Amino acid sequence: MKFRKSLTALVAAAALAAPLGLGASEAVAGTVAEAAAAPVASAAADNLPVYRDWYWTYGNCVGAGQQGVDRGHWDRYQCASGDVYWHLWTNR
Repeated sequence: MKFRKSLTALVAAAALAAPLGLGASEAVAGTVAEAAAAPVASAAADNLPVYRDWYWTYGNCVGAGQQGVDRGHWDRYQCASGDVYWHLWTNR
């Protein structure tokens, strides 16, 4: 599933790059960097170093984060907004 998302993003970036006169590799590199930077920067600000998983909805992300707290797997969590998915970050 994650591979399909990456492949779709790469194809879309290449399709957008052609009319703009950009090389496909430059457009793909920019797209990948932007997608990776959003949740990383958000989690780094809150000092939550462990990336857990992605979720379609905010509610599912919060539910998974709270279950981890209830079970003693981690003490703090954050659901960071990505381009499409919500990303769960924890403190351990």
